[in-house]
Amino acid sequence: MTFYQFLGTKFEQVIYFYTHIIENLVNLNIIKSKPNNSNDSLPVLVFIHGAWHGAWCWEKNFLPFFTKSGFECYTFDLPYHGRSRHQKGINTYRISDYIDVLKIILSDIDKPHILIGHSMGGYIIQEYLEKNDCAGAILMASVPSKPVWRLLFKMTANFPFSMLKAFIGMNLAYLMDTPEKAKRFLFSSTMPEEEIRNYTNLMSSESLSVIVFDFLFSKLKGRKNHSYPVLVVSAEKDEMITISENKRTAEMQKADFVKIKNLAHDLMLDQNWEASAITILNWMKKKFPLASFDDSKKEINEKNPKVNVDFNDAIPNLITNLGKKNSIDASKTKILGLGKSKRDN
Repeated sequence: MTFYQFLGTKFEQVIYFYTHIIENLVNLNIIKSKPNNSNDSLPVLVFIHGAWHGAWCWEKNFLPFFTKSGFECYTFDLPYHGRSRHQKGINTYRISDYIDVLKIILSDIDKPHILIGHSMGGYIIQEYLEKNDCAGAILMASVPSKPVWRLLFKMTANFPFSMLKAFIGMNLAYLMDTPEKAKRFLFSSTMPEEEIRNYTNLMSSESLSVIVFDFLFSKLKGRKNHSYPVLVVSAEKDEMITISENKRTAEMQKADFVKIKNLAHDLMLDQNWEASAITILNWMKKKFPLASFDDSKKEINEKNPKVNVDFNDAIPNLITNLGKKNSIDASKTKILGLGKSKRDN
């Protein structure tokens, strides 16, 4: 290859890259939530939704909760999810494409940031961290690093005709298009039917390429940099990602681990979602030199007396001890990781 051919090839790559970025910027739905009293000492929280979901899954509960706690928050719709629309069909997208979108979001943030991903969002974070860093990461009921054939077989056994229809029609929306399916895999039995129906109406399709090539035939490598903390949050009643799968994720990522009682897969929307929000808040206060939360705690408690964001007293009965190496002191909600980071030395 001559020098001019090499130069031409690089020029084409640069043009493609920036065209891709512009396309994403034009079509992305990005939500920014800032506290009334900005606190520069706190990291920015970036929330990444899972399969079939959108930014809407964070808007109702988590964004108000963490904004009132003093955090600047970002969330967004991945391509062809929620209110984002793109020229390329959803089935052509891969996890690498979703990571490109995440990088666009992060390019607008000039402060330390904590990545919080649910389900597929947790998988996106894990693959992103193979080559990139952040201030910290939280994986909520994350898709595991190993192929998820077990989940595919389980969904097929429960809704065989929907699975057949989804793959023949190349439209994975059929797997989560009724309240019955959503309740079976996403919510606990106490979740009100009307709320489940409303959330089901907001569900998007999902990329067939992501499910087949990323979730079924790929395996994550794990992060190389262990200098920042990671938390894996598991739900006791999760019908999609098992507790053992979450524990293996924590082991691979050298992460802290916590299981929350009485919650299903959608930890941010399910009944008693406050349990997961408070657990995350407590962990961040433990791991980072955060400022005082007194004002935000007062505001939250006045509106919802059941929510107590005091670190030492938060929801001890909602957290279960899962072994000696990754246990929780119920009186202090002290989280001990499976792997020890440099920050803890």
